[in-house]
Amino acid sequence: MSEPGTVDFLATVPLLEGQEEADLAELARVMRRRTVPKGETLWRQGDEAREILFVVEGALSASLDVPGNSTVDVGSVGPGEALGEIGVLDGRGHTMSVRATEPTTLLALGRPDFAAMFAGLHPSAFRLKRRLASLFTARLRNQLRHLAVSLGGETAPPAAEAAPALGDLEQCPAPDSTYVRRMATFHDFDPLALWGFLTSGTYVRCPAGRTLLAEGTPSTMYYLTINGAVEKVLVRGNWRVRVGLAGPGKAFGYESLIDGHACPVTAITRERALLLVLPRDVFGQLFNGEDAVSRGLLDVIQRELVTTVRETLRPCARLATSV
Repeated sequence: MSEPGTVDFLATVPLLEGQEEADLAELARVMRRRTVPKGETLWRQGDEAREILFVVEGALSASLDVPGNSTVDVGSVGPGEALGEIGVLDGRGHTMSVRATEPTTLLALGRPDFAAMFAGLHPSAFRLKRRLASLFTARLRNQLRHLAVSLGGETAPPAAEAAPALGDLEQCPAPDSTYVRRMATFHDFDPLALWGFLTSGTYVRCPAGRTLLAEGTPSTMYYLTINGAVEKVLVRGNWRVRVGLAGPGKAFGYESLIDGHACPVTAITRERALLLVLPRDVFGQLFNGEDAVSRGLLDVIQRELVTTVRETLRPCARLATSV
């Protein structure tokens, strides 16, 4: 039995935007409410993630371990915000340490109940997947923005060649589907959905050193690396920081397609690479669809965003002690 007002509160939570009242009521029934005193540590970086938390009242601060056995504060979490999703989704432990900076009331949702929200082909599961993609994209952009400032303030990156149009890339036949199915990315796809996904785009081969995305310009395509590798980098003056590597089964170029803003990074092939390319309109149809193929695409994007958000914290931690 949920406490009075819990459903009304959940309706204001950005992560749950668009969910039906009946879904929120069911969610409220499995949540646990608790209050923690000022100064209490809820978890430490690397601890096993067993739940996500929603702040009802109060405030929490998040900190990141950095070299030298010290920590750096990276932000605060207030009413309506959620935390702990990354560790719950990828099972690799919490990304940061969290403590209460004032008496705080929380709603806790266990990992199994959170996972159940994504199950099946119910419209609410698709809404949540798309909402998570939007929120993680915003979080990633924020982290990259802070990293760019650490690299050199407002200094603009050097000019990059314009990202190519699909017709400018060397098109080639689809790879053997047996090879693709062996990738961890596609283990959860059913065969028919995988076929639908793999035939929804065009395959291109790119030489090493080719700029596919230029920071500050809009992306018109979603890319998924079939073989080879593509570096995602930030360049500021003499600093060049790799914030991600899209190897086989990894995607890039989706941020701009999700939120309509410019690319947050530059993407350059590190070696000769075979890529699956989905133009903006095809990506939009799959991203907003509600069938098994769309679910597969949303799952790929979610895993990639979770990985990228986690990996981007590493250079943030290094730079926190070097600049």
